[in-house]
Amino acid sequence: MSRSTFVATDLPEFDLSSFIARSPNQPVLLPGLVSHWDIVQQAKTSVAQYFAYLSRFDQKVVFQAMIARPEERGRIFYRRDFTGFNFTRMNGYLADALEYLQSHLGNPHSPTFYLGANSIAEYLPGLEKYCQLTGIPESAVANIWLGNRVVVPTHNDKNDNVACVVAGRRRFTLFPPDQDVNLYIAQLPQTPAGRPVSLVDVARPDLHVYPNYRLAEGSSVSYTLEPGDALYIPKNWWHNVESLDDVNTLINFWW
Repeated sequence: MSRSTFVATDLPEFDLSSFIARSPNQPVLLPGLVSHWDIVQQAKTSVAQYFAYLSRFDQKVVFQAMIARPEERGRIFYRRDFTGFNFTRMNGYLADALEYLQSHLGNPHSPTFYLGANSIAEYLPGLEKYCQLTGIPESAVANIWLGNRVVVPTHNDKNDNVACVVAGRRRFTLFPPDQDVNLYIAQLPQTPAGRPVSLVDVARPDLHVYPNYRLAEGSSVSYTLEPGDALYIPKNWWHNVESLDDVNTLINFWW
């Protein structure tokens, strides 16, 4: 990627509040920022121990999952004729989600399973006390994202964001805000997950249909985060997010 990669390397000396106050309009990789979190350590030990840890906070609140066929390759998107989405929604409990993920471990042809942004304080109350970042605004909202090999198409957010990987690996491909014209953002009344998305499949871009994507790709930057790593994403930056393992969890903070 041609754009410079910004990495905060001396995290013991890293002052997140001062960093936010400077409001850099660039994504910044924060390696190991949350590696001390207990949830990260549990996830690194084993899937069984990690799921047992999550279950400690289960209050039997109903989650809504997105489930897509294996041939969709994990991409949460529209149907080919754009008359609807390529996934179905299903309600269930955390125990159902963990059982589903457990049953598909090691299956390369597993259906896509995805629990999108859910407020930790509402869905897993008590966990938020053990997943804190110092130096972020008090208004920051902590959310949890849980699933298997999922691809969230390129989209942007109207809030600043620190995304923290706690289980599995995640690949972020980011584009500056001014690349919207080259990303071919869908102009449709409904969106897969609340924000307009790019029509371009980052993994398999069709440059005959979307030729200007070359320009967006040339200005992009990509990061692959391991458990314990975090990424600062400034508001309005476009980002494609790919979960790379059978069990992936992200905790993020928006403000």
